[in-house]
Amino acid sequence: MRPYRDVKTLCDAFPGAGDVDRNRWLNDWRAERVDGIARRNGWLTLGMLAAFSACIAPGVLSAKEAEKPPAVRNAEGRERKGPLTVAELAEIERKVTKVADEASKAVVAVRIGRAQGTGVIVTKDGYVLTAAHVIGKHGEPVRFTLHDGRVARGITLGMDKSVDAGLMKITDEGEWPFAGMAADTPPETGDWCVALGHPGGYNRERGSVVRLGRIVTVRKSALQSDCTLVGGDSGGPLFNLEGNVIGIHSRIGVSTTWNFHIPVAQFRKGWDRMVKSEEFGDAINRGTAVLGVTGDDDESTCRIARVAEGYPAHEAGMKAGDIITKFDGRPIKSFTDLTDLVRKMSPGDEAKVEVSRDGKTIEMKVVLTSRE
Repeated sequence: MRPYRDVKTLCDAFPGAGDVDRNRWLNDWRAERVDGIARRNGWLTLGMLAAFSACIAPGVLSAKEAEKPPAVRNAEGRERKGPLTVAELAEIERKVTKVADEASKAVVAVRIGRAQGTGVIVTKDGYVLTAAHVIGKHGEPVRFTLHDGRVARGITLGMDKSVDAGLMKITDEGEWPFAGMAADTPPETGDWCVALGHPGGYNRERGSVVRLGRIVTVRKSALQSDCTLVGGDSGGPLFNLEGNVIGIHSRIGVSTTWNFHIPVAQFRKGWDRMVKSEEFGDAINRGTAVLGVTGDDDESTCRIARVAEGYPAHEAGMKAGDIITKFDGRPIKSFTDLTDLVRKMSPGDEAKVEVSRDGKTIEMKVVLTSRE
């Protein structure tokens, strides 16, 4: 899908946009994922949001509408994530802009020897969250570059390797800009989120790169989002729209929009040990087996949401929407069941898979590959 660079182009793509079917433009909104949103020279490019607003309801939006978007609920009474109205679009724009302008002040570029990554300051005395694989080991000197180009010295502390959580500390004296950590209550699937980072290292003209996305899957030890990330983002923060840190970038998935983040609850759980520079937990094995799918967050079935091109599931003929009912001879009742079985296998292992597609049972074989 091409980016819509101006209001006319977008309106041409959606004739009668004022009365356009909401599901249609919402699906296109999700597909676009506003991947190109980046903070440059102190301003946030949110042209897509503005274009949607202009096409859906031409005219000036009142302050009252923007401040209080109407609550929209589905047939079961659960609040829909939207945006379904111009007011909701305006509210998202306002919140994302605020996160980019304010929360980004706590995001730091990290350099440890030749390695680099990202971190986020979460206390005024300079404790910094990052990923354990960015740290490497405790007691290493760190060079932090703040949003305004200032450089501070620090040290690596402890790590919970089982979830890839790491902690660092700025050792220079002073009080530092920081972002609050969200409550341990996990976000919900579909919640909007904002990913920040310094891919490629600190760039004064660019600043930290901002990407808007949604939570795809929520688990105790990991969040998954569709925010576009690349290698240098590791250790950077994932914010909710209130500007609180909900996770830290850990693993980039089988595509740049299948990404995994460490929930802040895992940092709180191991905080005291990490402050003491303890290293604990078994490290995440990046050579473990991979099938190449993501699943819908549904505990009753194992419905496939996406299939990564070039990975075993794709090569075997699996498609989005398939429901996996058996894997390696064992019944599958949820995506968690599938994940647990794949983790117990090794790259190169072969497994028989049964899927339900359009009411028919299809059998296929997969040969698992390894995580890069």
